[in-house]
Amino acid sequence: MVNVSWNDAKAFCEWLSKKEKKTYRLPTEAEWEYACRAGTTTRYSSGDDPETLAKVGNVADATAKAKFPDWTWTIKASDGYVYTSPVGSFQPNAFGLYDMHGNAWQWCADWCGRDSYAKSPVDDPSGPTTGSLRVLRGGCWNYNAGFCRSADRNGITPGNRLYDLGFRVSRVPAD
Repeated sequence: MVNVSWNDAKAFCEWLSKKEKKTYRLPTEAEWEYACRAGTTTRYSSGDDPETLAKVGNVADATAKAKFPDWTWTIKASDGYVYTSPVGSFQPNAFGLYDMHGNAWQWCADWCGRDSYAKSPVDDPSGPTTGSLRVLRGGCWNYNAGFCRSADRNGITPGNRLYDLGFRVSRVPAD
């Protein structure tokens, strides 16, 4: 799902929690990165070479370059999709999670603080308690590979709805 604001994604989690009688929420930025990395220390869960992204995610690539010849930021490999791809179209990471790189930016629960890592605890940081921007992770189909790195982070105001904004849901384990 794309074209959803952070507010929409949060409302969906609240609705799903009531419907399922379990607690769902957006992942924190730290949880998102941990899930994306899936035990790796490389730029992408697929390694350091951006060309490997065509196997695990939908990024600006040769397929998109054929449609948009002026794009200079594409990888040479082809993932087969110009725009967004159906969920699960690529190989999962080592944790079995699909679509962590590219396709659509994913909202996280945290406010975006440019220096939040310097001020937060090492274990399970939750980010700043206030701010004007919410964290986005994962990159999207029309961005270069650098924006799709496991560690890349971005931020945007929570009311924005765009063709490249989506989300994933985290379930809180029962006590």
